[in-house]
Amino acid sequence: MHTLFIILIFLLFQSTLLSAEKPYKKPAIIYAAGNLKFVFPQILKVFYNKYPDTRVHIQYGASGSLTESIMDGRDYDIFFSANINYPKNIYKTKKSATKAKLYTQGVLILFTPPNSLLSKQKIQLLNSQNIKNITIANTLTSPYGLASIEVLKNSKSFEKNKNKITYSVDVATAIDNVIWRGDAGFLSKSALYMIPKDRKKEGTDWIEIDQKLYTPIRQAYVISKDGLKNNNATKFLNFIKSKTGQKIFKENGYKNILTP
Repeated sequence: MHTLFIILIFLLFQSTLLSAEKPYKKPAIIYAAGNLKFVFPQILKVFYNKYPDTRVHIQYGASGSLTESIMDGRDYDIFFSANINYPKNIYKTKKSATKAKLYTQGVLILFTPPNSLLSKQKIQLLNSQNIKNITIANTLTSPYGLASIEVLKNSKSFEKNKNKITYSVDVATAIDNVIWRGDAGFLSKSALYMIPKDRKKEGTDWIEIDQKLYTPIRQAYVISKDGLKNNNATKFLNFIKSKTGQKIFKENGYKNILTP
């Protein structure tokens, strides 16, 4: 009887251990804003080299659309938004375990068909009759789209160009229009990584937008209750905030706002 009791206790202990390990074995479910499509693959490459046994599943989309999914009860571990407002709303509705915290700051660029006057005329080049279409991310769901409209209005260019505007799903999909259809468009600076080398000439193909023309794109994240228990998620987040992670962001056109 004594031996049987010891065996039962051992089996119960093993069962408890296995149960406790389950959350840590689950891949991290990461929701990521569209602008991160260009930088996250590079981050993941270095991350997996350092932590080969980790598993991270990333779903990209417009920040507003991803927020709606979270509000509807979809499972996630970490949500990396393109601004701080969406994560704040998620926390207010108790759909996250943490408050919104910053991880980087986005930079907006204007991409146009090749034009030697771009560096001189800047935003005003959009007034040219040669510019037929201007692609902007959906302002209802994309912070980069909102920033683009803000730039046009603050530079007194919105009324002259509002009929040229085409809205894409998010800032990442805008790249198709500006590269393959020859549109002008507002992109995250990180998108330059995906643009062909012969179309990357600053001052002719693109310019960085004066940051005085738009509200800083302060990008923030929140973590769910499950995310706090999942070491795949916490390892990925810690890597994002590390010196190495922040360096990759900076190399891809973001502004570092953390001190690792």
